[in-house]
Amino acid sequence: MSAPVPPSSATDPLLGAVLDGGYRVLEKLGRGGMGTVYRAEARHPDGTTHHVAVKVLLDELLADAAQRERFEREARALFGLEHPNILAVHDFGFLEGSPYLVMELLDGQSLGEYAEEHPPDPETALTIARQILAGLAYAHAQGALHRDLKTENVFVARMADGSLVAKLLDFGLVKFVDDDRWGSGRVLTTFGEVFGTPAYMSPEQCTGAPVDARADVYSMGVVLYELLTGRWPFMAESRGEMLRAHLMEPPPPLAEARHGLRARPELEGLVQTALAKDKGDRFADAGAMLAALDAVPRPAAFVTAETPSVAPPSMPAPPKKVPGAAVNALLVALGLLLLLALAGSAALAFYLSR
Repeated sequence: MSAPVPPSSATDPLLGAVLDGGYRVLEKLGRGGMGTVYRAEARHPDGTTHHVAVKVLLDELLADAAQRERFEREARALFGLEHPNILAVHDFGFLEGSPYLVMELLDGQSLGEYAEEHPPDPETALTIARQILAGLAYAHAQGALHRDLKTENVFVARMADGSLVAKLLDFGLVKFVDDDRWGSGRVLTTFGEVFGTPAYMSPEQCTGAPVDARADVYSMGVVLYELLTGRWPFMAESRGEMLRAHLMEPPPPLAEARHGLRARPELEGLVQTALAKDKGDRFADAGAMLAALDAVPRPAAFVTAETPSVAPPSMPAPPKKVPGAAVNALLVALGLLLLLALAGSAALAFYLSR
């Protein structure tokens, strides 16, 4: 049974509207940097229905040619990337000039929200990371770079059987490196332009240099570090300080970022390789990083007790108190001994006087 359709509203005229493809907009789910996402009902020729997600480009971005093209390139990317760990797109169209995407509707939350509410143990973190890498490796193999990989752009979906599946989404900064497959299109970024999210940006992104699959590998290294430790490898109070850290500072070892975390040298080496400053020292692409992760012996990491037990400082033992009954018994015994001694002395004197 379909959900009731909210009435159309002056503040959001899309509520209750029917898009060209026959998708009836039911409710607003949220708003991101490029678009607003709605729950909609898709009706099939046989009369059955199912719910989908509809992402519509923000009104304020309609006049921005670059943003419109990025939105449309995301549609092209998701249409051409069919993988269990990449968000599926069913349709694409325009509503009164506004482009929209029709996507699978997922039950779950972003990886950032999930990790904050349910901090994963190391093995769960590695399972999620492997799923992200599988989707990213597929995209790289198809000639598509993400360029804005972060925990907020990964969705943790709860499937019907209760299992969790990580899905890559938000390909708004996608770069196609296979012109034969995707077409050349218009260049959306130029040398010297800084794009991405500071906490996850590769050194080359920080300086606006050209990027390839190894920039996504670096961002994936940050995501993996965050999943394992609960924090970014570099913490800074400003954008400038964060960019400088990516360019200059070595990432702290995993064990220093989370108390009690013990990681195999192979896992530590994998993270350090992904986060190498020189992209020539990183994995060539997500496929190579995935192969390295699969080669790490299990268990790859574990966490000891988060709070070590601390013994209280030693104090000098107080003097033992002798119970009163014991004192009385001692006095009686001493008295008897004294009487016996006196009696013995008297007997000896009597014997000698004879």
